[in-house]
Amino acid sequence: MASDPTKMDALDSEQRKLNVQRILQDSLGLTVNSTDIAPIDRGYNNYLYTVKIANALTKPGNTQPGTVALSTGHTQDLVVRLLKTELGAIPERVQNEVAALFLARQPLASVVRVPEVYAWSEGRGPHGIPFIIMELLPGVPLDTIWPHLDLPTRLPILTQIGQILTVLRSIQIPVPLAPSNYAFGGLTFSASGNITTTVHPDANGGPFTCAEEQWLFMLSNKLQDADKNTFIKGWKGAAQPDLRNRIDSFIEKDNGFRVILRQVAQEPIFVHGDYKCQNFLISPETHRITGLLDFEFARIGTAPEELLDGLGDFRQHTCVQPAPDGFNIHLLESNGWPCQLSGPTSLGCQTAKAWRDLIQHPTQYEETAKMSAFIEELCPWYFCQEPWCNSHDMVVERRIAERSLSNLLKTWGF
Repeated sequence: MASDPTKMDALDSEQRKLNVQRILQDSLGLTVNSTDIAPIDRGYNNYLYTVKIANALTKPGNTQPGTVALSTGHTQDLVVRLLKTELGAIPERVQNEVAALFLARQPLASVVRVPEVYAWSEGRGPHGIPFIIMELLPGVPLDTIWPHLDLPTRLPILTQIGQILTVLRSIQIPVPLAPSNYAFGGLTFSASGNITTTVHPDANGGPFTCAEEQWLFMLSNKLQDADKNTFIKGWKGAAQPDLRNRIDSFIEKDNGFRVILRQVAQEPIFVHGDYKCQNFLISPETHRITGLLDFEFARIGTAPEELLDGLGDFRQHTCVQPAPDGFNIHLLESNGWPCQLSGPTSLGCQTAKAWRDLIQHPTQYEETAKMSAFIEELCPWYFCQEPWCNSHDMVVERRIAERSLSNLLKTWGF
């Protein structure tokens, strides 16, 4: 007899609550009732829980890098994040987030709060579960109220988001450990407690000495993923039968990928990596941003990458949907503004234009965006996620990615 998925989900949920209780006990000495643990129904890459702590008495002397002592003697709420390793997430992503929060907290203090961290593990402890225990900040996720806000309310919020982005771009990047000089990659703590670079948080290799090395590795990695993927099959036997030959020609020829590579951004900079509405907390009464969350994909990369990984909430032209095939950079293209700024679709367009006018576009954005889109479309991340594939028509999704790749290659003459 087949198992009942609903009952299985309930059992899994109860087991995760037990894990949260054990983690809190072992890492901080906190005894918590299961009734004080509540799931947060958000977060694709982590299981999230709020935990109510009453008159906390914790273990003394937590010396983990990137952490602070939990205050005691009063009731407070915490957040516990359990990394979903079943989705292919690497355990190093936990330390990456803790290090990124530590690196960004002081520079951002004048414009926005980021949560303090009380304990963390990459899963090498007795529970085998990568986790972070952190502060619960006030506010509601911006994406829960954004669709209901009018333009005069949105504009000051966009200004705040732009100010935060300016500070993020100014964060002093870690000094690479000699003699490696690996300037690009994820973030970690060295044996002495200093922050340095390490493997990319999205399992894309690293650390790297330069941007070119980073992109070449990602290209090679995505090609291997495409060859192994059961839906893509290396783009052989595609609806466009010459597609794989065009891909190989673009990569191998002197006037192809390497020419584009010389035109993209090169300077290392702090990148949040998921700079979206869902990761901002905001006061629904004052519309002041109260927190910036989810630094798990933060890294040292190039400035355009911030606009590729996030910010899609603000750049959509509702009057030119769907977005052009191939890459979603139409907001930031330099060849004029395509929107009608009046009429029933004007709110999204005016919001997008306000965002475009507000941010300082990094140099070489368009070249970097197109190259990054090409690499990503070789094997889109969701083609490797079983839950996503099970809930989508993968024949249709394959055709969409195939068409995007073909259109990108055409822009370069291949």
